[in-house]
Amino acid sequence: MSLPVPDQPSKPGTPSQTVPILCLLGVVALLSLITPTIKYVFQQSHLTFLGLAFGRVAVGFVFLAVGTACLDWRGLRGIGVRDCVPLGLVGFLGVGAYAVAAWGLQYTSVTHYALVYSLLPTFTTLFSYVWGKDRSYPITWFGILLSWGGCVIAISDGMPFERLQFEFGDGLALLFTGMMSAHIVLSGKIVRRHGVLVSNTAMFGTSALVLAVITAAWGAAPRESDLSWGVVGAVLFIGLGTAAVFLLRCRSLQSLTPATVGTYHNFIPISTIILAHLSLGEPLTLQTIIGAAAVMLGSEVVRRAPLYTSRAGFLRLLFSPKAI
Repeated sequence: MSLPVPDQPSKPGTPSQTVPILCLLGVVALLSLITPTIKYVFQQSHLTFLGLAFGRVAVGFVFLAVGTACLDWRGLRGIGVRDCVPLGLVGFLGVGAYAVAAWGLQYTSVTHYALVYSLLPTFTTLFSYVWGKDRSYPITWFGILLSWGGCVIAISDGMPFERLQFEFGDGLALLFTGMMSAHIVLSGKIVRRHGVLVSNTAMFGTSALVLAVITAAWGAAPRESDLSWGVVGAVLFIGLGTAAVFLLRCRSLQSLTPATVGTYHNFIPISTIILAHLSLGEPLTLQTIIGAAAVMLGSEVVRRAPLYTSRAGFLRLLFSPKAI
């Protein structure tokens, strides 16, 4: 599977791909670091998942609001009360789901979380098919089953199949993945209507408000003893990194195809698992590696399925050196 080379000379009049590819590499690096950092916060403090999720979304909202005010103030002023309802509902599926993600990380490992979240392309394809926004092919279902089977193999951690258990944290990670997939499928029309910056700022803002109310009602607000300088710095990094991922991804999509962006995203669970092994001491077994490889292969099959519907095309899908 070949990837675009940043330093390849471009044709006259064609914009260089160096900057968008560097932005995409920044997305991979940030998303790979955010999940182990969340686990670090839970290990070093008594901060609740609601408090962490609210801090993450609130910091991201402030960052996006400042950027949108500078770049698209007119669009931001055009958001009305009626617009906030659909933006809030769709936004809470994605942005508000960070509370579910943080809750899951309290009960599962970063490795398991990364493996479950790597099923995002397959869930997105499945929801897109159910809502009539995309077509499915036999190869599509093969890729989905391959990814899901690989995830089960990796999460089993060497246990016999009859003893395999899907833990509570893994279930929450699966719920978060499903919510994020639904958000991706349903947000396209709203984003096109209001613009990328404005719509995402509104989604972050409404989600931050809802999370603030829930956090206060449950008495989960951070205490002073939970907020050491290390924890505060980690929460700021998580929030700023979440918003930066959005901006860097948007910049890369201006020059690169969604297929290229999707290919690079396949490296996120791999690098996350490696970082969790190096920084948190989580085990990295051969079974995890084999399962993760199956998940990545299945995701790639799902992504390229519309281009290969015949038997010959299926063979090209598996063995062609051209990934894009």
